[in-house]
Amino acid sequence: MQFALSVAVDATLITLVLALAAFGLAVIYGLIGVINMGHGAMLTLGAYFTWAGVGAGLPFFLAVALAGLGVGLIGLAFEHLIIRHFYDRPFDTLLLTWAFFLITTELIKIVFGSDFRNVASPVTGAWRVGDLNLPAYRTFVCMLTLVLIAGTALVFFKTNMGIKIRALIQNREVASLLGLNIARTYKLVFFAGSCLAGLAGGLIAPMLSIDPYIGNVFLVRSFFVVIVGGVGQLLGGTLIGSFLIGGSETIFALFSSQVIAQAAVFLLAIVLLRFRPQGIVRGR
Repeated sequence: MQFALSVAVDATLITLVLALAAFGLAVIYGLIGVINMGHGAMLTLGAYFTWAGVGAGLPFFLAVALAGLGVGLIGLAFEHLIIRHFYDRPFDTLLLTWAFFLITTELIKIVFGSDFRNVASPVTGAWRVGDLNLPAYRTFVCMLTLVLIAGTALVFFKTNMGIKIRALIQNREVASLLGLNIARTYKLVFFAGSCLAGLAGGLIAPMLSIDPYIGNVFLVRSFFVVIVGGVGQLLGGTLIGSFLIGGSETIFALFSSQVIAQAAVFLLAIVLLRFRPQGIVRGR
């Protein structure tokens, strides 16, 4: 019983960390249909900006907030200068965001170098719950992930802006005829998704050693999370997709190596998509 509870807790923590990493991609890909291959680079930028902010003497959470804002502004500039011209050409946006990833990764190497960096955890130790010891910072990040997802869902479903975004998803032409500024809404969504990616990179930074490819760890998994969960399903789709990818990998890793566990999870995702291509939660 104790072992099963421990595995369940580990799977939950991994699920929520993966949901945090994938959420920015879920916003951009799910709401405006841009296959953002630059998502991994945005995560990496968030981690490096947080490292730089902490190194400059800023409190950790202020550094994370500024990192998210900084990545959001970079994403906004990228959208305004390039992506906005290609919304009707999804394959082109895929190539352009991949180019963003490659260029950003090389710039990171030039500016920060390729050495491993580390950010000290702002919350140390463990929290004891019953007979379990939960890593304090990872648990805190998981709770914050739930708050971020719930807050975004609240904006999406309960605010005037959320109604406009949902109208845009349903029918762009009709929404435009009703007076919705399509270009401004797209910019807002791309900025929000980029901010969330930067925040995720900053919050994940204390858990891993930072290098120019730290975002790659989460890029493929994030796409599987969004597609398996259901494109456009910010709340249920992201959480369910994260559980299937992150939680299943945790369970498979108990009986095999990490590499085999990852391969088994991706095979499971492919099988699920074969029989339910719209995702577990029906998308748009």
